[in-house]
Amino acid sequence: MVKAAIVELLSAALKLNFSILLPYPSWFIFLCFLAGLGYSMALYYRNARDNFPWPLLFLLSAFRFLAVGITAFLLLAPLVEKRLTHVDDPLLLFVQDNSRSLLLAADTGFYHQEYLPALESFLQQMEEEHSSRLYTFGEGFREAGRAGEIDFQERMTNMSQVFDEIDARYSNRNIGAVVLAGDGLFNRGLHPLYVASAKPYPVYTMALGEPLPRRDLVLRRIRHNRITYLGNEFPVEIDIEAVQSDGLDSRLTVSKDGEVLFSESLSFVSDRHTETIGLQLEATEAGMQRFHAALEPVSGEVSTENNNKDFFIEVIDGRQEVLILANSPHPDVGAIGQSLGNNDSYHVTKVLAKEFDQDPSAYDLIIMHQLPSQNHPMRELLENLEQSGTSVLYIIGSQTDLPAFNSLAHGLTIEARSEELAEALGSYHSGFALFSLPERTGRLVEMLPPLYVPFANYLTPSDAHILLKQQIGQVLTAQPLILFTAREGRKTGLIAGEGIWRWRLHAYMRENSHLAFDGLLSRMVQYLALKEDRRHLRVETQTLIHENEGAVFEAELYNASYQLVNEPGVQLSITSQEGHLMEYEMGRTANAYRLSAGPFPPGSYSYEATASLGGEVHTARGLFNVSSLDLEGLRTRADHSLLYQMAANTGAIMVYPEQWDLLARHINERDDIGPKIYFTKEFVEVIHFRLLFFVILLLLGLEWFLRKRNGSY
Repeated sequence: MVKAAIVELLSAALKLNFSILLPYPSWFIFLCFLAGLGYSMALYYRNARDNFPWPLLFLLSAFRFLAVGITAFLLLAPLVEKRLTHVDDPLLLFVQDNSRSLLLAADTGFYHQEYLPALESFLQQMEEEHSSRLYTFGEGFREAGRAGEIDFQERMTNMSQVFDEIDARYSNRNIGAVVLAGDGLFNRGLHPLYVASAKPYPVYTMALGEPLPRRDLVLRRIRHNRITYLGNEFPVEIDIEAVQSDGLDSRLTVSKDGEVLFSESLSFVSDRHTETIGLQLEATEAGMQRFHAALEPVSGEVSTENNNKDFFIEVIDGRQEVLILANSPHPDVGAIGQSLGNNDSYHVTKVLAKEFDQDPSAYDLIIMHQLPSQNHPMRELLENLEQSGTSVLYIIGSQTDLPAFNSLAHGLTIEARSEELAEALGSYHSGFALFSLPERTGRLVEMLPPLYVPFANYLTPSDAHILLKQQIGQVLTAQPLILFTAREGRKTGLIAGEGIWRWRLHAYMRENSHLAFDGLLSRMVQYLALKEDRRHLRVETQTLIHENEGAVFEAELYNASYQLVNEPGVQLSITSQEGHLMEYEMGRTANAYRLSAGPFPPGSYSYEATASLGGEVHTARGLFNVSSLDLEGLRTRADHSLLYQMAANTGAIMVYPEQWDLLARHINERDDIGPKIYFTKEFVEVIHFRLLFFVILLLLGLEWFLRKRNGSY
């Protein structure tokens, strides 16, 4: 092939590793230079008007021939295929455990004075044949410039993250070997043994820490409820482990703000003693409460940091006050009281109308059983309720004064057709959307016995939400049995009949439990008693975070029309329990505010946010607690078996801190660790080579100069 011969000739002459590709047949190259030859002959031989000497004529012809031939060749859009060779030296990645567990059961001087200098020397030695990198792992995976930056202070260990990060950073790179130095303990992520076994490179391990059991008391785990209600007692279970402590005694105490709430003596009867202590504590204050559990140290204990643990319980003073106000004693009152009394979210008070003399605004919901009645019209009470906005649930019965009831501003009118009562079953209205019912309650509701309702016409407002409709015999009517309305922020509920106590008994008869009935009543009360948040400035944050997590605050600001705005600035101040004040300016988002305040030391903090809008200053306050992260103290005995198995599964070995030379020799003598050569191809259009432009320009320029010099144009 002519093209191949030309390329081989050029490659041999220029010592370059490339080839030329053409989108046309190779004989088109002859056409290009044939055009140059024809142009040159026509200009200097066939149509010669100048008397040039023969050598000059030949030289001018050659210049024109080459200029035209090269230009025509470029019109064929040739490509240059470059063959590139890349040598990838092997990488040695040394990954050091930087967690606190290494120092809990060892001499800290060894690691800082002997181990880290030896590590630095090892990396310098390996740099002669490998490209080495030093990383640390614990809470995260980070590159370390030198061994002296390692401080062994990270508060958790995620060993599987090491291999995920290596894959992400060194994908398609020549990883010769990974050396992982640590104690084999981990408390986050996947099990590292299975993750490491799937990697294509050897994982050498250096066993650090103390593998033999040493005397230690550990508060292993504290189990408790996340929330409780003010005034309640809540259970706490504390798991204790005592290692190498046979025959020794200790004491467990639980305290709050320095006051001891619980204390119990402990005696250990084996070198692997485990015990669970159960206790009851009382919630005496509202808010996030911090408790401290501590084990009294024993003589010769390797670490006392794992003898203490804080735990947090949110105590809610959010029990809603529910008043059941009855015209006269009735089984319904007892059934409702028993149902709501089983729910810690409600504090229920039952009072007869003739005995009531309290402030109705102190309640979140008032259940009016057969009120107003002729004996107890309750006009003053109802006027106060309307002004205060307190929600009311009316239960209609034979003693209810319907004209007085109709005069109330709730939009519902019951026009009695006779003084008799009718039996009405309940039929669930599929269009009801205020709240959902538990599945077991939804199945049961249409099987409940009938209520006794007034034989009347029911005129419901257009904005009413009907939960159950009345079914008289086999006829489903549009009359409501249970409905809800809301006027000017005040919620009203209606049960249009008496006899709800039969529902509770029937539910128990069918399911041997009151849960279905209690679920129905709780959803109704929850909707009615829930107060609408009318604050203009609202700030949200987690009430409990760990010390390695950042505190994040999100705020919303509403104008007088309760529309979201974020033009005014929002200032946030945080005060520690020691009184240290930190001030911030919250950043704006699309229509709200956000602040990432970063991590805080363990302790209790209060915050206050302020914003000025329309000449009025709005304030929001709250509390949050930061708990210490003590995962590293739960285990102090190193797991060298995990490190050994990890190395063995990947064709490597486990070494100890005094075996640096063995580690270096084993890595250097491996046949599978060495440079890798990669070949790549690169395609470039010839027309992009600027040199060709200057070559053509030089040829034409020389031709013009020689012609001018010899008297031609």
